[in-house]
Amino acid sequence: MRIDLDQRRDLGELVTLTFQLFGRHLAVFLSLTLLVVAPIQLVVDGVWGRYLADGGDAEPSTAAATTSMLLGVLVIPPLVTALLVVSVQAIARGEEPTVAGALRTAAPRLVYAVCAVILYSAAVAAGLVALVVPGIWLAVRWYFCAQAVVIDRLGPVEALRRSAQVVETRWWRTFGVLLAFGIVVAILGAAGIGMARQIENGPIFTTASIIVQTVTLSLTSIFGTLLFFDSRARTALPWQGTPPIDPVAPERP
Repeated sequence: MRIDLDQRRDLGELVTLTFQLFGRHLAVFLSLTLLVVAPIQLVVDGVWGRYLADGGDAEPSTAAATTSMLLGVLVIPPLVTALLVVSVQAIARGEEPTVAGALRTAAPRLVYAVCAVILYSAAVAAGLVALVVPGIWLAVRWYFCAQAVVIDRLGPVEALRRSAQVVETRWWRTFGVLLAFGIVVAILGAAGIGMARQIENGPIFTTASIIVQTVTLSLTSIFGTLLFFDSRARTALPWQGTPPIDPVAPERP
């Protein structure tokens, strides 16, 4: 399967393509996301938060819950996004994405992606504390900072600026599209976690929780990447790093 990342797509097309890519390259996307999610969730939630021992009835300490929340916002998403971005780019070039290839390509950008998301989260939190509305506005305006770090090979601050350029005249469209897909993923995640909480066995519950987070985070990262490229196409920004594919070039095996 080969995709044109320069093509403009509506919400339905973005959602459909997200699930198509996820399904066709399930092993690669899940493996990459698991590499990030599993170790953190096993140690922080499973051991420290006592989910391995008590299952869905566990009551993690404030420190464990706070650490899990911070890692789930500041560290896990940008790392997963960076790995999945380069995989989507490989598919667009007509290549078969691999775990080793994604790790090798994304490795130099991982720290920058985390730093960009930390800046993004701090600004959004400050905006929410101040008047709420500025926080929501920044959350959408700088949403693509992790993608910009990898795709355009920018530093954290420059990535925030690039995201702002992409969203500049389409804030409401970006907000609506992200909200719609977020609701879909939230429903899937809530259903998965709800079923997992019925499991009294700690190891099985923890495994189920990891799987649910892995699936939802993979889908969110793929969708965000496709939306970033869609927004770039609508903005007609100059390419940096990976050029768009030539639609008439022969597809690679």
